[in-house]
Amino acid sequence: MKSSDNEEELILEVNEKQGHFLNAVVSKHYKMAGMVGGRGSGKSISLADLLKIASEEMPKAKCGWGVKTVAKAKSKLTSGLKARWEKGWKCSEYDFKTGQGDYVLWREPPKTFDRAYEAPDNWENCISFANGFIIELEGFKLSSEENRGANFDMYVVDEGLNFKKAWLTVVLPTLRANPGLFSSYLHHSFFVFSSPPWTPDGQWMYEIEELAKKEPENYYFMEVKTVDNQAFLPADYIPDLKRILMKMYFEVEVLGKRISKLPKTFYPSFNREKHVLEDHDEDDRLQLDGALFYNSKQYLVASCDFNAHFTSATIWQEDYEYGRLVDNVFVKEAQEGGTMAQALATAIGERYSSHTKKRIILTGDRNGKNKSAGSNRTMYEQVDAILTEAGWDVVSAPITYNPLHKDKHNDINRLLAEQVDDQWRIRIDGVRAKATVISIENSPIQPDYSKDKSSESGDGEQERATHLSDTVDYYIIRRLKTGLARATEDFEIEFY
Repeated sequence: MKSSDNEEELILEVNEKQGHFLNAVVSKHYKMAGMVGGRGSGKSISLADLLKIASEEMPKAKCGWGVKTVAKAKSKLTSGLKARWEKGWKCSEYDFKTGQGDYVLWREPPKTFDRAYEAPDNWENCISFANGFIIELEGFKLSSEENRGANFDMYVVDEGLNFKKAWLTVVLPTLRANPGLFSSYLHHSFFVFSSPPWTPDGQWMYEIEELAKKEPENYYFMEVKTVDNQAFLPADYIPDLKRILMKMYFEVEVLGKRISKLPKTFYPSFNREKHVLEDHDEDDRLQLDGALFYNSKQYLVASCDFNAHFTSATIWQEDYEYGRLVDNVFVKEAQEGGTMAQALATAIGERYSSHTKKRIILTGDRNGKNKSAGSNRTMYEQVDAILTEAGWDVVSAPITYNPLHKDKHNDINRLLAEQVDDQWRIRIDGVRAKATVISIENSPIQPDYSKDKSSESGDGEQERATHLSDTVDYYIIRRLKTGLARATEDFEIEFY
């Protein structure tokens, strides 16, 4: 293969699976081709290589790239593309000061660059190469219908597990640009790359595999495991993943074990698309129904779970319509001379030191009313004391009872299903509280309707275990039992 600015042949280093995939799609035309691979398997490298090959084979062509949101895709994907093109292809980003470079990101290219046959009017979502080849990002979460009517010579999707099958009805008809103009087998092909899907929404990629069995002349599918890329990974990469990941995650994301759906879960009514807001950066001023998701001028609710080796809290703000899970805070070890409860309180105080309305309701684990080792005060009293010293008005309102397992399971899932008129709803900041989302999704159910807490044993990442999901349970139980809690001006609790 040759780079765009150097006629000497390049030796492109790829693993065996990557080589088979690239050789297959450049030597025969497929309507669809898919690659599903685990952590470190090299699928992103294959995507970068495919795009660079396409730029060489189809000058002045336009390739669409479907993503959930353009802003997030730019921030997450650009560095990987640049690194691969620089190292593997000796291809560098254009410098407008020196006039040197091979491609331009997110702005109109210089006049020395050729223009695509169907050049865009707006270049802010485009990567353009000197020979006129263009890659144009399209966001689908907020405006899928706006993408209808485009014309592309090729189309790619990265992380197909987040791309809805319904969006393909918008994408596939756009593969119609410049018929007969290019001899490349990539022309008018659709490609998807992805991590293994965890939810039913991402299972559509495996339909490509079934189509490839029935129509191998039109469809191609490859599955890549982490071990397939071992030559390009640190020697201890897989053993380290096995040590830090929970068994289920390791089996799926490293060993390539497929699951048609998650294990029977404690939260069957939980739906990431509905309950989680995750297409934003941590510093974004996230909004819900036109109001700030996190409001510094509103009091906080901390739903706590106390354990010897992992003490945690989810941070909430609430109104009559929503319980907004704005954050999660956890500690894994106590400070010298202190307790885990004190370490959690310190972490909350530091995280929210700039919070304007320094009023907080402590709720959660009723065992927190017990005294902990190293203190003659209860765990709630310890949290209260540290936050009070930091200038907070604190109201303690822990759970005082435990409902039956089946009742708790049914009540929580009835709320999550949102089928009762005028009932409040849960929404979660999926960026700041990502660990809680994972904890919810990794909470199997036992035959007696209790939550399977086996993930809390062992050396795995405890933020991915069921601890944080317990704090969600506590918040929902407290609010369903007592109603909306507000701290009044005399710092007592009133329930509405």
